Amino acid sequence: MNVSIVSAEQEVWRGEAELVIARSPEGEFGIMRGHVPFLAALVPGLVKIVKGSERRTFLVTGGFLEASGPADDYHVIVLADDTEEVGELDAAETKARIDELKERIKDAEGEDRASAELIASMARGERESGEYSSR
Repeated sequence: MNVSIVSAEQEVWRGEAELVIARSPEGEFGIMRGHVPFLAALVPGLVKIVKGSERRTFLVTGGFLEASGPADDYHVIVLADDTEEVGELDAAETKARIDELKERIKDAEGEDRASAELIASMARGERESGEYSSR
């Protein structure tokens, strides 16, 4: 399936994949070719792209994921508020980046405290479950 990861400023990555793993407010999910049409809000965290033994990992600050299309032209689009490829970050570096995202969100104008607490709670859950690994 064709996968695109884009931000408001640019297309960050485009390529073929067998599996896309991301996290919504409801929890982690995976998309494979032929999945039912799907739209999800994304929370700050990792989006993993898998093709065979190759893996790419992106840190997103939030956004949306849309997956749809016929089997021969199935596509996934990640529209991220902000994103960067993180590759093989160790757990401490990934935790630091997510903590930085939490601080930016907390300091953002108009962001309510409940939303920031939800994001922090989710990041803690990822840390405790080992989700900081990009492998």
